[in-house]
Amino acid sequence: MRIDLYSSLAKYAHRQEENFLTEAFVYILTTLLEQEPGYGMFVLANLLAFPIEEIQIRSGSINISTRDTYEEGRPDIIIHMGEDCLFFIEVKHDSKIGYHQLESYLAALEKETQGHKKLVLLTRSKHSIQETDLETDRFHHICWYEISGWLSDLEFEDEVSNFLVNEFLDFLKGKEMSMERVSWEYIKGVPALRSLANMVGVAVAEALPEEKTRRTAGWNWIGYYLGEGTDLWVGVRYADHLHLVMENDNGNEPTFKKDLDLSEIHFFSLDAGEQLEEIIKFISASYPEYQ
Repeated sequence: MRIDLYSSLAKYAHRQEENFLTEAFVYILTTLLEQEPGYGMFVLANLLAFPIEEIQIRSGSINISTRDTYEEGRPDIIIHMGEDCLFFIEVKHDSKIGYHQLESYLAALEKETQGHKKLVLLTRSKHSIQETDLETDRFHHICWYEISGWLSDLEFEDEVSNFLVNEFLDFLKGKEMSMERVSWEYIKGVPALRSLANMVGVAVAEALPEEKTRRTAGWNWIGYYLGEGTDLWVGVRYADHLHLVMENDNGNEPTFKKDLDLSEIHFFSLDAGEQLEEIIKFISASYPEYQ
């Protein structure tokens, strides 16, 4: 059973999404520093644009807090490394940077006595810097999709760390803060999907010549309604694109569901005619079971 840990917990943080995101990220970071210190320092070095060799020297005195308050405000994350390094991190979810917010944090940071100090801004995209007048060389700007990319490249020995990071990555993806690169497969992928949808339409017409059909497509699916109403549907859901599905109630807790595993029948190695016949066979066998 899929847990979806962070999304489940986030439901209890109503109107506190940014705080929850901050605390979840800090928990991931501190867990890695404890359980997978090499990876934890790698993420920290990228986040802070600070040499990992220097972090290794101070690894025994790293303190990460979300509670410290200054006269100029309370930065979302404060990181102390030894006695000579201090970092303020401002985290943004969907909200904009407050008026002179970064300027205030930078002023607070400059009052501190540490030899190495830095202000870090963590946002959804680089576009966010348009909301501040502070020169870009006065702070370090990181995006959530960069965090996601670093975490995705890591291979963990610790099972707990692996679980927590994967859950966090899914959480970021659900919030559209994790971007996956669109590769050259897109050029053929979209036409191939349309070809499959057309093939399903032809197969329905062949298998069920007396039935009325209606094409339907949405953000998550493409396929056909069968019969007079909209109760029975056949098509592909993008989240499970290797299965052709016939189900009722349009996937909302269906009481009838049949699926064709395209990889199991080596669908993509068949020629076009053989592919069509496999879909016809699936529809012809499944439809009577619903009647």
